[in-house]
Amino acid sequence: DWPFDDGAPPPSEIVDDWLNLLKIKFREESGCCVAVHCVAGLGRAPVLVALALLECGMKYEDAVQFIRQKRRGAFNSKQLLYLEKYRPKMRLRFKDANSHCCVQ
Repeated sequence: DWPFDDGAPPPSEIVDDWLNLLKIKFREESGCCVAVHCVAGLGRAPVLVALALLECGMKYEDAVQFIRQKRRGAFNSKQLLYLEKYRPKMRLRFKDANSHCCVQ
């Protein structure tokens, strides 16, 4: 559990823990599934998924559009601004083509 305020962007410690979890899981078990959820599924969970997509190399606009196709109403203005300003460090880019993420 990584609780953070509803409607707010996640603290940096949660972002680091989230991305480290994904990196470990995708390396250990290629093709594995990781579920992320929050109470309503409109803010906190979509922000974490967007961060993962950005760290995989997806552009901000594409990540937001992709998630909103799956979950209408995702993100508030504060979260969108956070994602727009977020600068990925490509922590989820893998040299091994078998280690990748897939969002469903």
